[in-house]
Amino acid sequence: MTKGRIVRALTAAALVAIAAARADAQTADDHQNPMPASRPDLVAHVFGSVDWGAAQRSDTLNSFALGQLALFVTASINDRVSLLAEVVTEASAGDTRVAVNLERLQLTYRLNDQLNLSAGRFHTGIGFYNAAFHHGSYFETVIGRPRIFRFEHEGGVLPIHEVGLSVRGKVPKTGSTLQYVAEVGNGRRWTDFGDEILDQNKAKSTNVGLSVRPEAWRDAEVGASFYRDDIPVDVDTSVTHHITAVYGIYRTPSVELMAEWLELSYRQAGIATTYVDRGGYVQVSRAFGRLRPYYRYDRLDINPATPFIGDYGSSTQHVAGLRFDPAAWVGIKSQYERTYENGGAGANGVHVQLVFVF
Repeated sequence: MTKGRIVRALTAAALVAIAAARADAQTADDHQNPMPASRPDLVAHVFGSVDWGAAQRSDTLNSFALGQLALFVTASINDRVSLLAEVVTEASAGDTRVAVNLERLQLTYRLNDQLNLSAGRFHTGIGFYNAAFHHGSYFETVIGRPRIFRFEHEGGVLPIHEVGLSVRGKVPKTGSTLQYVAEVGNGRRWTDFGDEILDQNKAKSTNVGLSVRPEAWRDAEVGASFYRDDIPVDVDTSVTHHITAVYGIYRTPSVELMAEWLELSYRQAGIATTYVDRGGYVQVSRAFGRLRPYYRYDRLDINPATPFIGDYGSSTQHVAGLRFDPAAWVGIKSQYERTYENGGAGANGVHVQLVFVF
């Protein structure tokens, strides 16, 4: 077992032990217990899924699979300070070997509605989807994230996770209609230089965003964000990377209208060419009691010459499906997928997912 896997496994075990210990009555004498007399209020939930899928593509077989199992823990240390941790285990479809990852770990200080400061590992505030939906697939309408927002280990093109500082809040004197996010972190690591340093150059990634929720239409939101980083290719060369995102969202308990468009640019130092890639999606759904039909148009255009992601390929996908919630905290999603990759012929696919929370 590698050092990284050992660390992740120990982290997961520690969080599970914390949740279990919180549920038991305290039996040790006070002078033997190093913890403070009043402990934080701890809440733990687990999100899981079971999948079945089949497609005409040779790399997608008729198969059952276990989805992510996410342990989500929050704790209120006091009125202003809170902690969030999310540990995810993933089992391979073939032999259910489990990999453990610490996806989020944030300590947040909340001064007021205008200033919330978090430190740790978080989901970047690029666009809307990434900060709104995390590893609990129960809360997502469609099976799978939009292609542009796939996780890094699944071939994602965005820096979905970040280690650093994040500030969020409402802009003062705007009637709570204007909100902001500002983040600084290590940036995404693409090249391994043979060391374990998280950030391999002196530059830090930055991301800023603004969103508006009209006072008369609180379920609607429009926003934009801009991300910048210098990514090292080797010890002397870097690529300047920009991500611009715009979105429009309207979400109620019964209606969902979501659209996002992102532009990614890469320019290597000393080379005049700038490579520009684009991606986005449009998603609509409508609930009728426990049934929710949905549709998503999903697109990603990648220039094969783009640094780092040129071989990820382009795709266009149409998804039509139906979600059924037979009981509280249980959902069943079934969908048809028509996928076109790299300008080739379309391939049909079907996907069914059982999602649950406990």
